[in-house]
Amino acid sequence: IKSYIIIIISESYPNEKKNVDKIYNDIFGFAFIDDYLNDPDFEEMNGNSWNNIEVITKKGTKIITDGFTSPEHAKNIIKKMMSIGSAILDEAQPTLDSFIGTGLRLTATITPIVDEDVGVTFSLRKLKGKKISVKQLIDYDSYSEEETNFITTCLKYGVSILFGGATSSGKSSDMQSFLEEVLKNGQHRCYTIEENTRELDLVIKDLSDKIISRVIHTKTRYANSNNSANTLNVDQDLLVKTALRYHPDIIVPAEMRGKEAKEAVDASQTGHTIVSSAHVKSVTSAYKRLLFLLIKTVGNIDIDILMESIIEAFPIVVFKRQLKEDKTRKCEKIFEAVHWDKKEKKIVGNILYRYIKAGITVDMGKSPRVIGEHKRISYPSFKLCQQLYEGGLDVEYINEFINPHFGISEDIDYVEEYIKYEGDEVRIEKNK
Repeated sequence: IKSYIIIIISESYPNEKKNVDKIYNDIFGFAFIDDYLNDPDFEEMNGNSWNNIEVITKKGTKIITDGFTSPEHAKNIIKKMMSIGSAILDEAQPTLDSFIGTGLRLTATITPIVDEDVGVTFSLRKLKGKKISVKQLIDYDSYSEEETNFITTCLKYGVSILFGGATSSGKSSDMQSFLEEVLKNGQHRCYTIEENTRELDLVIKDLSDKIISRVIHTKTRYANSNNSANTLNVDQDLLVKTALRYHPDIIVPAEMRGKEAKEAVDASQTGHTIVSSAHVKSVTSAYKRLLFLLIKTVGNIDIDILMESIIEAFPIVVFKRQLKEDKTRKCEKIFEAVHWDKKEKKIVGNILYRYIKAGITVDMGKSPRVIGEHKRISYPSFKLCQQLYEGGLDVEYINEFINPHFGISEDIDYVEEYIKYEGDEVRIEKNK
């Protein structure tokens, strides 16, 4: 095809130099975007208009000088990219999401939502990057070793966790890292559920290329107007229900945004470990987000009942933030929700770990860098410790690494009616 283009150009424009590769990419590829997709440091591209495009790489953010030649050129290339994910961007559907292969998510908007001279706005994000191990998370100072040990222990012994944070905070990649750590010895079976495309990759092989992780990866498939009337609409809600029939140890609805939240809460309450993520701005807003999703699904049900169910289902929230000062990603808080105070209408719980900033250091010729400490703030509750114990964790391990005050007695249990809360102290009373 390139040879044919060369012949046509040399015959039609004998006195002009033309970049054949550029012409070829405009017809069959993604124009200048291909160069960035091939860059291992590429993370995200955001088009504010056809001629104002910024790129985010591991080295930072910059406005690029190369780009589209016109608003129409921009629309043609972006429409072509959208179509790979079976999304038709036109006046009937002027703003859409699409997924390119298993590694890119594209969101785009055209007229009449944006002005004609803008052409198109878009956000292109790489989903699957280089895998990061839990050890690397510690080396990068995203977590302390004690924090990573606590999270992996919870996942191994039956405590569900919600990873929360804003876009680009690193919550999804962290979830991948911790799940990989838990699954690498083949002792747990995992069922993952994702929206339209695969971002998680938990297939782990040994040195002889034999698969050792026990994982089932699934993704949604939505019926649209072009499908047959008999095409099944496979959403996250259906896949969570399907997951229960496979008897997995861990179910991973990668991100909860709809009615799958109700199924995930129900699954956790019936003994399954659920690991998921949500776009939230704080720890407590994670629970408010789940409450909102449940109300949308089940209707006007007593708020107290719903919040008690959510807290029981997700006792631990890991909150991640990208710091504004140096763009590093830190586990800012690990929070345990213990119970719902019906009278005060608030969550009673403890911040277990917190990242505390001590200041900013500026080395000659280098960017500013935040210095701080991942600090233990309080011990997990008796309730959580007993859940870990009943999940198979040894008492001696709990005493050494989780809570030195935990002990087993026939007179105490974690049933909430037995627990009184007085500040940070928890007193367990005998059931009379």
